[in-house]
Amino acid sequence: MSLRIKCAGLLVTAFVQFSTCPAQDLPALAVSPSKVNMLIGETRVFRAVGKDGRIRHNVHWSIAPEHATALTQDGDEATVEAREVSSRIILTATAEGDSADASIDILPGKSLQSGTVIWSVTPLPGCKSEKLIQAVPTATGPDLYDQETCPQGSVIRAMTADGREIWRRALSGSGVPPVQLTRQGTVEQPAQRLNLHGTSACDSVSPGMPREEVGRILADRNVHVDEKQRSSSQWLIEEEGFRCTISFDAGNGTVVKKKKTVVTD
Repeated sequence: MSLRIKCAGLLVTAFVQFSTCPAQDLPALAVSPSKVNMLIGETRVFRAVGKDGRIRHNVHWSIAPEHATALTQDGDEATVEAREVSSRIILTATAEGDSADASIDILPGKSLQSGTVIWSVTPLPGCKSEKLIQAVPTATGPDLYDQETCPQGSVIRAMTADGREIWRRALSGSGVPPVQLTRQGTVEQPAQRLNLHGTSACDSVSPGMPREEVGRILADRNVHVDEKQRSSSQWLIEEEGFRCTISFDAGNGTVVKKKKTVVTD
C-alpha cells in the first residue's frame, strides 16, 4: 500500500522506512526524522527523542556546514531552512551528555523528482517493520503508526506526518505483511486504519453484547470498573495507550456503542 502526494504538479512518491528495537538496544537519544531531502526555500522540523520515543528536553542543536541552511530552535525542536544546494549536511542534537545526528541533502531544482525520498527514520537494530498505518485524523494525535516485530514481541511507534516520533509502546502479536507508505498527502488507495485487535479490551467488545459479558472481558484483561460505573449506562475504561467509552442500552443492558481513542501522553 502507498500514498502519493502532489508536489509542484508532479506525483512524488516518498517511501518511509521505520524500525525500533528492544529497550536494551535503544539509543539514549535519536533525531527524527533522521534523513531528509529538501529544496531551496523549504523548511523541516526535527525533534530529539529518548528510549521511549518521547521528545527530550533541554536539547542543544547545531548544524554543519552552516552556510547552506538557517537553523532556529523553537522550544526543544529545531527548524531548518534550506538556502543553498548541498549534500551531507549534519544536524546534531545534544542533551545531558547524549548526542545524535540527522543528515540533510538540499537538492537542485524547483521540484523533487518522482521517487525521491522526502524523509526517513533510520532503522534501529533488532526489529523489523511489518506494517505502516495511517492514523484516524485527530487534532493532536499521531498521523502514522509503525507496527514492528522485535525478538520480545511487537512494538508500535506513533509518528507525525513529517517524520517526528511521538511515542513508542510494546504490544503483543505480529505476523502482518510488510507495507510502505509515503508522507501524508493525496491518498490514491484506501488508507488502512489502526487495527490492534486482541491488544485492547475495547477491541473485544461489540454492539449487542450483554453487560455481564463485557464485565467478564474486562476482568480477564485486569481492567477495573468501579461499582458506580457498573450501575451506569456508560463505562469509561483506560488501558496502556487507549481510552474506551462503552455505552449500554438502559433497557436491556446491551452494548449500543463504543468509542476507542489513542492516548498520546
